[in-house]
Amino acid sequence: MAEPSGGEERVSPKRRQVLAAAREVFIESGFERASCDVIASRAGVSKATIYSHFHDKHALFIASFSQEADALRAEFLACLSEPGADMHADLCAIGNKLIHISLAPAFVSLYRHTYAEGGRFPAIGQLLYERGAVVVQTMLGTYLEKYAARGELVVEDPRTAAVQFIGLVQEDLIMRAHLGILVFPATEQVKAAVERGVASFIRAHRPERSATRAKR
Repeated sequence: MAEPSGGEERVSPKRRQVLAAAREVFIESGFERASCDVIASRAGVSKATIYSHFHDKHALFIASFSQEADALRAEFLACLSEPGADMHADLCAIGNKLIHISLAPAFVSLYRHTYAEGGRFPAIGQLLYERGAVVVQTMLGTYLEKYAARGELVVEDPRTAAVQFIGLVQEDLIMRAHLGILVFPATEQVKAAVERGVASFIRAHRPERSATRAKR
C-alpha cells in the first residue's frame, strides 16, 4: 500500500527530507513508537506537510524504506553486465556485491522492521519481497542463463538457480546480521562465504555434473 505519487513529487526536496527523517526515526524508535511530530521536526517541515504527501504513518513507513530498498536494488543490478571470460571470478564479484548490500545497516534495519510489522501490515512484507527479492532473483536468473547459453552452466529454471546461488553465497551471514552478532562489513567472512558458495553452485550446475545425473 505504498503512497502513489507523480514523478515530480517523488524527487521533490521536501519529500526527500521527510523520507530521510522518517527512515532515521523509524530505525531509532520502530514503527509503534515513532512519532510524526518528531519526524516533522527532524525534517524541518510541519506535520501538515507530512500528511500532504502521505495519508498516514503506515504509508510513510512503507515509502521511507521502499525508497532505500529501491536504491540498494539498483546498485546491485548495475553490476549484472555481460558475463566475462572468467565465470568463477564474475560470480564471486556478484556474490560479494549482493552480500555486502544485504549486510548494509540500512538494509538490515529495513528487514528487521519489516519482520516486526509484517504480522499487522502484511503489505509491507509483500512490497519488499516484490520490489526487492523477486526483481533481484529474476535479473540474476537472466544473467545466469547467459552462461548456460555459452555451455558453461546448466540452468533449467533461471529463477530457481538464482535463489540457490543467493542461498549458497550468503550462508548464515544474513541471519547473524539480523541478530546483531555480525560486525559490518565483515569483509573477510563475506569473501570466504562467497568463494565457497560460488564453488558449490558451479559444481552443482556444471554441464558434466548434469549429464552424469541424467544417465542415472
